Amino acid sequence: MSRGDDFDQTIDGDENVQINARGDVISSIGDGAMAAGRDITIINNNSVDQKTLDLYQRQIELLEEQLNSLKKETDEDRQKKIAIQASTLSEEMHQNKNIEFSPDKLIELGNAAQLAGRLEIAEGNFKQALRKFKNDDDRKGEAFALNKLGLIVKTRGDLAEAEQLHRESLAIFREIGDRKGEANSLNNLGNIAETRGDLAEAERLYRESLAIFKEIGDRQGEANSLNNLGIIAQRRGDLAEAERLQRESLAIKREIGDRKGEASSLGNLGNIAQTRGDLAEAERLYRKCLTIKREIGDRQGEANSLNNLGNIARTLGSLEESERLHIESLALFKEIGDRKGEAYSLNNLGEIAETRGDLAEAERLFAESAAIKLEIGIPIDE
Repeated sequence: MSRGDDFDQTIDGDENVQINARGDVISSIGDGAMAAGRDITIINNNSVDQKTLDLYQRQIELLEEQLNSLKKETDEDRQKKIAIQASTLSEEMHQNKNIEFSPDKLIELGNAAQLAGRLEIAEGNFKQALRKFKNDDDRKGEAFALNKLGLIVKTRGDLAEAEQLHRESLAIFREIGDRKGEANSLNNLGNIAETRGDLAEAERLYRESLAIFKEIGDRQGEANSLNNLGIIAQRRGDLAEAERLQRESLAIKREIGDRKGEASSLGNLGNIAQTRGDLAEAERLYRKCLTIKREIGDRQGEANSLNNLGNIARTLGSLEESERLHIESLALFKEIGDRKGEAYSLNNLGEIAETRGDLAEAERLFAESAAIKLEIGIPIDE
């Protein structure tokens, strides 16, 4: 296998969907939160003057405004910008001992930090929320916070701790009879099992999750579980079953208006078509995926789709078109600060240079890609 060939198999056919107890990062922001003004509190009022109190109140109002805008915004690029603003302001406010956040608000702030790519800050907010939920004896909140922490910990690669957190979350959801929370935890545990390479255990957990989502009528959860089972089938080499599951997931996503999920399913179907050698169908699906990614402002998804189309063009022998697409993909990855995507785009451009015989340029691009992989901890030969 050439050095860039495997990237298109995973980058736009999104990794298995990780879901939390209250939906994805955006839909969960503010879920269960108290009315504005009650979940951010000014304490020790007598220790500061009126001018300072007014300043604190303006900060609270601005943060609430940013978080409300984040919930309403549908363009993912603008969402990230708002999330960065909210995360920055909230970190300033965290340093103020006169301002206290409720656990629900801490979850909102953790979600914003996660969306902004500030995982350490997100983890800190989720840990604070967990402590407060425990103090309040709020078992559902505790399970939710554990779940959120599990997703963060998995992102940084600690599968053992992530599994422990999701199992704690699962136990609580079962204890309190929260079927949706139980299904979400099962799905996330399935994702950990798959990451470890235990496909049989992952499939078992995804099927258990799917059964619960169907039982409670959660169409989004059902679509996510079908998506995950489709990826398992593809990894086993059962392309017909993988396609059936992904098309079933796609139909539900279209039914409920999940545009991002629709794009992901199209990307996964493109991967399946490419694996079975139907490059024309793969290209058609990747282009439909690209159109949606652009419509919803998903810059990273757009870069991924361009990368996949570039790989198709190269396989078809159109080096000039392939190079154009990978250069466009590389520019987007650089713009959004996706170092992993940048490394793979450079690698693919190196493959193109190597194919056309420009060995000096190929070596330069491979070396630049390898340097980034080394920097972010990815094996150079991956």
